[in-house]
Amino acid sequence: MNESETTLEFAVDSLLEVLPSVWDRIRSNFRAAGTSKFGITLEQFHTLRHIYKGCCYTGDIAEKRQVSCSAVSQAVDVLVTKGLVTRAQESGDRRQFRLELTPYARRVLDENYMENRALIKQKMAQLSSEQRAIVVQSMEILKAVFISA
Repeated sequence: MNESETTLEFAVDSLLEVLPSVWDRIRSNFRAAGTSKFGITLEQFHTLRHIYKGCCYTGDIAEKRQVSCSAVSQAVDVLVTKGLVTRAQESGDRRQFRLELTPYARRVLDENYMENRALIKQKMAQLSSEQRAIVVQSMEILKAVFISA
């Protein structure tokens, strides 16, 4: 194996080792705070998060999450009952409902986001300016390779 292939293998192994662990930590902080503040299940929290990100229909959420529409519908029913989500009937189709977060749900999710952002900032503050610049550059490179393609 030449040096280029060895470097490529090392880069792939590093990515697969580090990124999932970092994301798992961030995601678990989001979930724990969200589920404890709302008293909801993980499935219901994921549904809230997708509505927060702009998925406004049960089918869209099911497709993104790769779960059944009935699973999402059940989660939405609970979220509506808890006063976290509203359903508005679309004018063109009586079966189609637009999902929206209530102001309370949006506020708690915003707070959750800010708390997690502060935690990440605290962790990143431990790095030197040069190391933070490398992290930013690395994220830009990964975005170009995996997302922008």
